[in-house]
Amino acid sequence: MNRIGIMLDWGIMQRGIKGDKSYEHLPYYVEIGKELGLEPVFFHPLHVMAGEEKVRGYFWNGSRLVPRLVQIPRVIHNRVLTGNARARGVISRLSKKKKVFNGLVVRDKRRVHQMLWKNPQIRKYLPHTVAYSPSQLRQFLEMYRVVYVKPSIGSVGIGVARIERHGNEYHFIASKKKKTMSLNQLMRTVRSWVGGKRFLIQQGIQLARYEGKTFDIRVSVQRNADKEWAVSGMVAKVANQHNKLSNLSRGGRAVPLTTAIAPTIAEDAQAETMERIKEAAIEIARQYSHHFPSLADLGMDMGIDEKGNPYLIEVNVRDQRYSFYKAGEKAMFKQTYRHPLEYGHTLLHEERKPKKKPA
Repeated sequence: MNRIGIMLDWGIMQRGIKGDKSYEHLPYYVEIGKELGLEPVFFHPLHVMAGEEKVRGYFWNGSRLVPRLVQIPRVIHNRVLTGNARARGVISRLSKKKKVFNGLVVRDKRRVHQMLWKNPQIRKYLPHTVAYSPSQLRQFLEMYRVVYVKPSIGSVGIGVARIERHGNEYHFIASKKKKTMSLNQLMRTVRSWVGGKRFLIQQGIQLARYEGKTFDIRVSVQRNADKEWAVSGMVAKVANQHNKLSNLSRGGRAVPLTTAIAPTIAEDAQAETMERIKEAAIEIARQYSHHFPSLADLGMDMGIDEKGNPYLIEVNVRDQRYSFYKAGEKAMFKQTYRHPLEYGHTLLHEERKPKKKPA
C-alpha cells in the first residue's frame, strides 16, 4: 500500500494524538485511502526530522493518532492553515523534493483579486475591490449602499466590518460591535479598526435571502482523479442577524443550498442557477491555479443576487469543510475528502511511471 502524507495544523495534530475530535475527520482519510490503496501518514512540518528524509509520522489506530518514524511520503496533501516561519520553510523545502499539493500560495485577498481580474471572462463575478485608504472608503460609500472593510489576510470573519448607508447615517456592524454614526465618526472608527494593518474595501452585493437573512455559498472546488477542477459540494451559510456575518464561528448557520434558494429562485430555474455557480467557481479556480499550479483544494465563498447571478466574495485555500457537515450534507462532506485523495493517488501513479528517455 502506498503512503500519502497529510500535513495538518499543530493544534489539529494534538487533538488527534489525544483522540479528540476536530474539523478534520481523520477516519475519512483512512477509509477512503484504503479504497484507493493509500495509507495516510499524518504530520505537521515540525515533525520532519533533520535532513528532511524521515518524519515522525502519525497513523490512525481507530481512536487516536500513534507515532512511527517513517520515510517522508513522495506525495503530500498540505492542510496546514497556520504556521510560523520555520514551518513554512519546511513546506517550501519539501515542495522542491516531493509532490506537495496545496503548497505555499499568496493568500492576500487584494493580490488574489488582482490575479483573477487579469482574466476578462471572470470579471463579472468579482465585486469592486480595492486596498483600504480613507479616500477610497469615502468613494465607495458614495457609490454603494453596503460596503465591507476586511483584512487582506484573514479567515472565519475575524476583523470583517459591514457598513450600511442609511441617508446621512451609517451602520457599522462587526462581530461584537454594532453602532449608528455620522460619516466623520465612521471614518474615525474605521481608521481605528484598521490600525496599521493591510485591509481592503469591497462592494457589498445585494445577496439573496433565506428567512429574511442574507446567505452566501461555500463551494468546495478541488482537483479530482483526472487532475481536473470539480465542485465537490455547495452549501448555504445564512448570516447571523446581529452581526450580518455568515461564518459558522460568528453565529451563521449552514443549510442545504437547495433549501436556501427555494424561496427566491423559481423551481424551473434552480438547476440552472446551481450550474452557473459551479461554472463560475471552476473558472475562478483555473485562473488562480495559473499562478499557483500546486493548488488543488479551495473553499470559495460565493453569493447570488435575487436573479441568481453568481459573485465571488473570497477564496479560501484549504477549505475547513465543516459547513457541509453542519448542513447535514454528509455525502458532500465525504466527497471533499475523496477528491484530494484521488488526486494524490493520480500523482503517486505518475511518480512511479518510468521517465521517457529523450530520443
